[in-house]
Amino acid sequence: MRELSVYYCAKCGYYGYYQLERNAVCPKCRLEMTCLDLNYQDFMDLSCEERDELLSAYIIMSSSPYVKRLLEPHKTNNKREIIAQMGARITELEIENEKLNKTIEWMHQTIWEMVRASRGLTSDGKEHFK
Repeated sequence: MRELSVYYCAKCGYYGYYQLERNAVCPKCRLEMTCLDLNYQDFMDLSCEERDELLSAYIIMSSSPYVKRLLEPHKTNNKREIIAQMGARITELEIENEKLNKTIEWMHQTIWEMVRASRGLTSDGKEHFK
């Protein structure tokens, strides 16, 4: 019989015990879970606070550098679920910010094209004679 391994979800912080890696899917996020580098018995010997600290450290290590920098001072005070949620939200906001910046750039280009067209200018700023 295979020994149990400890798996955790880097997105929400959920953890569980599984014999087979293929069964390690987060019930909340439906994502594959990551195996801890700690055997089952050693994990069970930890207190709840020690487990939270350990999982928080793993979640922070798997986050983007920006998330790591933001969460570093707070990791000792926050629970793993809060850290995972904050990390995921920051990543979402970074993606949204990138999309908005591209939209603004496109709008800026479109406005200038319309101004040039209304003034009869070419794209290099010289007057276009009709």
